[in-house]
Amino acid sequence: MIYQAVNRFNGEQLKLARVAAGLSLADVGEALQVTRQYASRLENNASPSDAQIELLSSLLSVHTSFFFRPRAKTIEAEQCHFRSLRSSTQTLKKTIMAQVEMLDSHFVSAIEDEVGFPEVSIFSAEDHEFRSVKDIELLAERARKEFGLGLGPISNMIKLLEKLGCIVVNLADADERIDAFSIYTSRPLIVRNTTKQSPGRLRFDFAHELGHLIMHQGIETGCRTTEQQANNFASAFLMPRSSFVAEFPRVRGSYFNWDALVEMKVRWGVSLKAILYRAKALGLITSDKAKSGYIYLSRNGFAKVERGDELMNIEHPMMLQRAIELLDIHTLENLIANSGLSRQLLKERYSLMLPPPPLRSV
Repeated sequence: MIYQAVNRFNGEQLKLARVAAGLSLADVGEALQVTRQYASRLENNASPSDAQIELLSSLLSVHTSFFFRPRAKTIEAEQCHFRSLRSSTQTLKKTIMAQVEMLDSHFVSAIEDEVGFPEVSIFSAEDHEFRSVKDIELLAERARKEFGLGLGPISNMIKLLEKLGCIVVNLADADERIDAFSIYTSRPLIVRNTTKQSPGRLRFDFAHELGHLIMHQGIETGCRTTEQQANNFASAFLMPRSSFVAEFPRVRGSYFNWDALVEMKVRWGVSLKAILYRAKALGLITSDKAKSGYIYLSRNGFAKVERGDELMNIEHPMMLQRAIELLDIHTLENLIANSGLSRQLLKERYSLMLPPPPLRSV
């Protein structure tokens, strides 16, 4: 995508970069040594001096040309699905949305013009009513069938999502209150929070986001109902009913067989807590028994990192990185320059590995 520069400073672009950086108007004012009110005027298209533009460029890790581009597209709330803790704020969510918009509209779309990504092949069930857990159970079974997965463990959730046409990206040092995030524009984009280091929980997050993409296109999510629906989908999708019932270790007396549960966890690529949740949902254990298992995990320090995690691999996105590697260096440099994003930003915020820029001839 080639952007046509506008003649005037575009305050919308300043606001986008500021929000993505997690900065306030007061922060921008302090960097420019002006008032907050003056910084606000800049976002409403007042013209800064050349020196101020250079300062903004340095502060926000973008090229000065970024501020003279049209806003390519604005991400709306109903396009976004957050898997987050209730303590996360609207400010935090707006920061993540802005970070994704900058990458998607200024960089990913340009790469897609050069490198063919897989066709999006995620079906939509947004017109269906999900009145019961059974409805979502059947939907998860349908998804496995449509994606050709059978009833065994899914070896790599990110690879599956990329095969289905999703772009999966890293957000380095994202707030730990945001587990995952997805957006469906022309192509689904899913964010992986690199601060989360539990392999099973990451895979559950990705399955949760896939559930949103299938069930909730065009619907603003985040309420208890849509989050529970996505959780139920993820659980049934990762651990299909018939296979799970056959493999779940029998509980003898009042004790779980934790060694057997860890083996099952590693085989299916899920967390111990997710296994207990699924067993309760399928009636294999009581709510009280599941609760006792949750308490055991918490008391033994397994709230964030569990026993058995060391036997599992963290999955990493590959499709966008490989697309970058397919480009010749001069095409890549043109894309970076045209995006208005700095190399530093692409590497540090989005964890992209870029080859060194070509040497300039003297």
